[in-house]
Amino acid sequence: MFRYTDLSFDEVSGVARFRYALDDLTFEEVVEFPPAPLTGDRRATFRRVLELLHIVAGTSYYKVAAPPLACSDTVALAAGARAYVRDLYTHGLAEFAYRNDLPHVLSLEPRFPEAPAPAPVRAEGAPLVCVGGGKDSIVSVEAVRRAGGEPVLFAVNPNWIIEGVVDASGLPSRYARRRIDPQLFELNKAGAYNGHIPVTAINSLIAVGTAVLHGFGPVVMSNERSASSPNTVWHGHEINHQWSKSEAAEAGLRDALAAHAGLSDGYFSLLRPFAELHIAKMYAPITRYDHAMTSCNRAYLLRGATARWCGDCPKCRFVFLALAPFVERDRLVDIFGKDMLADPAQLPGYLELVGLDGHKPFECVGEVEESLVAVELLRGDPAPVLAGIASAVPPGGWPSEEQARAAFTPAGRGLVPPAFHGVLDALG
Repeated sequence: MFRYTDLSFDEVSGVARFRYALDDLTFEEVVEFPPAPLTGDRRATFRRVLELLHIVAGTSYYKVAAPPLACSDTVALAAGARAYVRDLYTHGLAEFAYRNDLPHVLSLEPRFPEAPAPAPVRAEGAPLVCVGGGKDSIVSVEAVRRAGGEPVLFAVNPNWIIEGVVDASGLPSRYARRRIDPQLFELNKAGAYNGHIPVTAINSLIAVGTAVLHGFGPVVMSNERSASSPNTVWHGHEINHQWSKSEAAEAGLRDALAAHAGLSDGYFSLLRPFAELHIAKMYAPITRYDHAMTSCNRAYLLRGATARWCGDCPKCRFVFLALAPFVERDRLVDIFGKDMLADPAQLPGYLELVGLDGHKPFECVGEVEESLVAVELLRGDPAPVLAGIASAVPPGGWPSEEQARAAFTPAGRGLVPPAFHGVLDALG
């Protein structure tokens, strides 16, 4: 049995502690918020956000053994937030279940006592824009700035890449630190279950907590519409590596924040209506971050100013391809340190991206159709990888005119609140 036990928060230091139990094992996770004084109303809202964060962060410890029961006797949950917590496990841990062959996780129903509904509050103040170091969040930052929104930038456990992007922006920032219980790493070494968790949901709630604590406005994410596209289907369930970045997860977290913390419009993704290829086109005119940005997850483990891109992973391949129709090749090579499309060794990975070999990689990459649209936009380019893809596409396998248009047509306004419609419309 996995249990949520208790949480505490020190207002002077800004340190929150979240405690869990897995049979006779106990865990403690620590989140260090940038300290700020709390008033009565904000104190109550912040406490409710911490309770949601406690529940969401628990997925890291539940997966050690993935028992059939997850529950709490002390941490209560408002009724309107239960659907999100169920989805957090069944969809947010679906890739973990798939890779470890644990189908029972797909039907898990966590149990919590019921908490009363809170008083409603609204997020007002400067927007807190989450920055991951890649092109998407940069597009959001610059869009909010152009609209006069005076954004404050935010990250959890910022590394040299994120700090470089923040420095390049010249904007104010706030950072939080998340420390996972070190026992988790030892248990993983000893053979405990391990795998992908809905980390974006965890970081999102740390951001919302920071916004409430400091009196900022809404948390602005940069999750695009392709994040809702699954990688594969298993036991009748869609397995989506990016579930916690999907529109369903965004809607669920917004509902949970409203139901459990009373917070309306406190969290949304500005780029939800757009495809990755469209966002790449938006990034093209922005040059101030070329020396700092990266979308490569492996780069977070590397060191040195020349190691921002590993040059051999699905993210590097996709971002290079998405930017290639809109950015001069010399500039791209300067950003990445190599020409990905000139390297024949990259072809097998690109064939996965365009859906000609296996399923879409378990990575944060765009949809198969928009990868093919990017290749089609580069027709006539003699790069070996592009020639290899073109020769592998079967007759009738190229995107239709409708699919090509869709790659650059916003799909509505997503869940962007009315106050930000002007920012959104300027992007579209």
